[in-house]
Amino acid sequence: MKILLLIDALGSGGAERQMTYLAISLKKAGCEIRLIQFYDSVVFYEQELAQAGIKVEIRAEGLARWKRPWVIAKLVHSWQPDAVIAYKDGCCLAACLAELLGKHFKLIVSERNTTQVLNRRERLKFLLYRLADYVVPNSYSQAEFIKRHFPRLLPRLRVITNTIDTDEFSPISPKTERIPVVITTARISYQKNVIGYLQALQLLRQRSVKAHFVWYGGGNSEDKEYVEEVKRLLHEWKLNDYVTFAGRCNDISQRYCEVTFFCLPSIYEGFANVLCEAMASGLICVASNVCDNPLILNRSNRLFDPNNYVDMADKIEAMLNISVEELRAESADNRKRILQLCSSEIFVNSYLSLCK
Repeated sequence: MKILLLIDALGSGGAERQMTYLAISLKKAGCEIRLIQFYDSVVFYEQELAQAGIKVEIRAEGLARWKRPWVIAKLVHSWQPDAVIAYKDGCCLAACLAELLGKHFKLIVSERNTTQVLNRRERLKFLLYRLADYVVPNSYSQAEFIKRHFPRLLPRLRVITNTIDTDEFSPISPKTERIPVVITTARISYQKNVIGYLQALQLLRQRSVKAHFVWYGGGNSEDKEYVEEVKRLLHEWKLNDYVTFAGRCNDISQRYCEVTFFCLPSIYEGFANVLCEAMASGLICVASNVCDNPLILNRSNRLFDPNNYVDMADKIEAMLNISVEELRAESADNRKRILQLCSSEIFVNSYLSLCK
């Protein structure tokens, strides 16, 4: 089976990691793969892909969004794939428009987040999705949104949640922390609720809670103003010695092995890769009570209102006060939960069934 995979760029984000997993898994299943990115930028997962025998093709002529449908249509015409799978809005929309430029091809578009505002652009996107054979959200919360607002897409709707490499993300003990360390892995942006998190940490410091907080991840160009505001508040609230912003991390699985606790304070999510990775690594986790987080974490006492920094602080403090016996049991339960929820076999077989 020949499968064409499309994505804007293979950076370090969650959708990019899932596309990498998908390409490698399809290759292992015997498929012939072409993986296309449109930005002439660094391929974060290049080594893993190369080890699987997959070379990323950079088609910079499709960088201009109005040209991209033509580039995709030409690729389909010349290579004749059995299916095209597109990730991220730009590629999904371009692939839908490419349908109008040539003969029909099997198209699978994937929704990687949850829609927060139903504006004109979002309505146009879902209208164009009628040109796709399948619409694949990676979260049940987004599937419910689509069912409610765009019922005509229901026959095309299939949920395929994310997978996790549970060999890469696995527990190693004992930990070496002198004081408890809580890590977060997320982009510095409004969606990830960094400022709300800092408010909670300010309260924890006032309560004399002993811990250190480390945030792995940077901000994109569109987040520049938000990043600057985070820096200002960090200095104003004198939190520099309580929380560390460590930037992007190339070996996050190793960082998980060094700590015990994890927090994801997002205002909204899709199906949160980082929460799954932390749980697979046996970390004790707290997260915002939004989207699919309750399904993943499956513990009401570890969920907080992301708009209530007092609730967030309370849940973090309770997590830090866990007993040794409770920690061991919860760590094992978290690992077991992800082994059940994020099976790589179910992930790849679900896509293969749509491609046939």
